[in-house]
Amino acid sequence: MTREEHLAAIKAADAAYYDSDTPVMTDSEYDRLRADYIAKYGAADLDYVPGEAAAAFSKFRHTVPVISLAKVKFDEERGKLENELRRLWPVLHEPKLDGLTVVAYPKADGSCTFVTRGDGKIGEVLPAFIKKYETGGVNRTGEAVRGEVFMDVETFSAINAEREAAGEELFRNPRNAAAGILRNKERSVYLDRLRYMVYDIPTLDVAEPEKLATLREKTSFEVASAGSAESVEEEIAAIEKFYEEHLHDGVPIDGVVVKNAEAGSLARFGGTNHHNSNAVAVKFRPDQAKTALREIVWQVGRDSLTPVAVFDEVELDGTTVSKASLHNWANVRRLALHPGDTVLVEKANEIIPQVIQNFGQETPPAPFARPTVCPACGAAIASRRLETAIPDIPEDEQIELYCPNDACAEKLAQAVAYLGSRRLLAIDGLSVMTARKLAGAAGETKPKIAAPWDIFRLAVEDFRALPGFAEKSAASLYEAVQKARTACDLAHFVAACCVPGVGLTVGGALMRRYHTADALFAALTDETKKDELTAIDGIGETLAAILQGETFTSAFRALREHITPTVYEPPPESGEKTATGKSLTFVITGKLSRPRDEIKADLEAKGHKVTGSVSKNTDYLLCESKDSQSTKAKKARELGTRVIGESELAGILENG
Repeated sequence: MTREEHLAAIKAADAAYYDSDTPVMTDSEYDRLRADYIAKYGAADLDYVPGEAAAAFSKFRHTVPVISLAKVKFDEERGKLENELRRLWPVLHEPKLDGLTVVAYPKADGSCTFVTRGDGKIGEVLPAFIKKYETGGVNRTGEAVRGEVFMDVETFSAINAEREAAGEELFRNPRNAAAGILRNKERSVYLDRLRYMVYDIPTLDVAEPEKLATLREKTSFEVASAGSAESVEEEIAAIEKFYEEHLHDGVPIDGVVVKNAEAGSLARFGGTNHHNSNAVAVKFRPDQAKTALREIVWQVGRDSLTPVAVFDEVELDGTTVSKASLHNWANVRRLALHPGDTVLVEKANEIIPQVIQNFGQETPPAPFARPTVCPACGAAIASRRLETAIPDIPEDEQIELYCPNDACAEKLAQAVAYLGSRRLLAIDGLSVMTARKLAGAAGETKPKIAAPWDIFRLAVEDFRALPGFAEKSAASLYEAVQKARTACDLAHFVAACCVPGVGLTVGGALMRRYHTADALFAALTDETKKDELTAIDGIGETLAAILQGETFTSAFRALREHITPTVYEPPPESGEKTATGKSLTFVITGKLSRPRDEIKADLEAKGHKVTGSVSKNTDYLLCESKDSQSTKAKKARELGTRVIGESELAGILENG
C-alpha cells in the first residue's frame, strides 16, 4: 500500500478502537502496522494521541494532556528494555490495565466529573459512571486523578455466559466490553459491574510512592498495586512475575508500566506530543500459533448465525484448541479466508482464541463463500448492517447474518436448550441434543413442541418416545421439568421468555423494581408506563419497546400458564444488621465450584455486601483456597482481612 493508504489504515484502526470501541484488528496486528510505518517513513506522522470526543457526549478540555507511553517488547527487545531501565532508574512498576482511560475531576464536594481521554486534549464527559463513585467525597485530593475502567476476567466470563444464554452477541474481550458499557448512551445494566483503578495524579510531579499514598488516603477509588527491585536484572525478573500474577488474578492487563520513582521526573525527562518520557510500557506477546484452516462452520443461534473457524489443533496457554469464533461475515471478508490457508491464532490474556492473521497459501482455492440459506432449515438467510463498520470492506459486506424463519427447528432447539440451561431453569437432562429431538431438528423424530414452554405440556410418555430414552431417563427428565416450574424467580422467568436481548441481567433489574409477575406484566401492558421502565438502570427506549412489544408480552403470557414466579423479597439495605448482628463485606475471586453470581446472590440474600476489590473495609476474601497466593489474597493479608475457602463460607451462610 502507499504511504497515504498505510497512514489511513492506522488512523482507521485508531478510530475503531478509541471512538467506537469495536477494534478491527488485534493489538499485535496494530503494533505491526504501526511499526512497519515507522520503519518506512519515520514516526513524525504518528506523533498524536488517537481518539476524538464523540458528538453524543459533552466535550471537556483536560487541564493536563492525557497522553500515551512509549512501548518496549519484553521478549523481542531485551537490550532496549535494559537500556530503558537504566535510563529511568530508580524505577517502580505498575500494571498496564487493558481498559478505558478515565480522568476523575473533583468538584467542591469531592464528587467527580468523569472524562474519557479522547484525543488527549479534549475528552468526553461520561453521562453515567459506576454508581458507588457517583457520590461526594470520592476524590479529596483537589486534583484530577487518572485511572482505567475495566472488566475483570471473572465478570467478563459471567456476563458472556448470561449473554450467550440470552441469545445475545458475546463480548469479544474485557476491554471492548468495558468501553462499550461505559460509553453507552443509556445507562448499561452492566455498568456497576465494572471496576475503576487509579494510578496517577497528572498535575503532581512528586515521587511515585508519595503519589500512590495520596491516592489511597484521599480517594475512594481502587488504587493500582506497585513493586520495585534492587537492580536492573532483578527488575526484569520482577516485571515478568508481576505481569503473570495479575493475569492469574483475573485483571485484564496487556503489559507493565515502568516509571521513574523520584520527584520531579516529569520536568527532568520531558516528553513528546505522544508520550511522557519518564515512563515506558513493557508489552508481553500473547500466546500465538500458526495452523491450517480447514473449514468455516456456521452455527445457528436464537438470533444470529455465527461463523466458526475450524483448524488443525494447536496448544495455546496450556490448552488445546481447534476452533475460534469469527464473529460475523464482515470479519470473514476482512481476513480473506480460503480453505487450507495458514492462519495465526492468538489467545490473549487467557481469554478466548481468535484468528488474527491470514498468511494465505501459494495457490489458494476459491475463498469461503457467503452462505445463502440457513444450514438448519434451508430458509433464505437475511442480513442486517453492523453498527460499526470495518475498514476496507465493501459497503454491502458490512453485515451479520441471521435466519428469519420463526419455524426454524434449530432456532427452537437452541431456545429450548437455553431455557433448560444451568444458568436459567437448570433442567437436568435437557441438553441441546434432547432439545433438537423435541423440536424435530435431529432428523429422527417429528416435532413434539412448537414453542420452548411447550415442554411443560409434555407427559412422561412423550419423553419416553424420544430416541435413546428409557423409562428411568424419561421419568427423570419429566421430574426435572416439573421441578423447574416451582423454583423460578422473576429474573429467571423474564429470561425464560426466550426473547433475544432480554436475559438475566434485564430480568434482575425488572425483578428488583416490580417484585411480582403480576406487577411487572401490568407495567408491560400499559403504554403509559414506558417512562417508568426507562427509568430503570440499563433499560432505554429500544429495550422498553421490546419489553412492551407483542413478541415479549405474548411469550410472558404463554410462560405464565406454566410457571408462577416466586415473589421477590429485597435483602436488607446495606448497613442493616443480619441474623448474626452484622452486615459483612465480601470480595470473591478465583475459580470456585459454582458461579460467582450465585454466591453473590446468596450473600446478598443474607444482608451481606459483595464488592470488587479488597480494602480496609473488607471482612472476607473468598478464594478457591484459603492459602491462595494471588495478588488479592496477599493484599487481604496485608490489611488483616480474613481469607476463606468455600467450606468456611458455608458456615457463614448457615449462621446468617
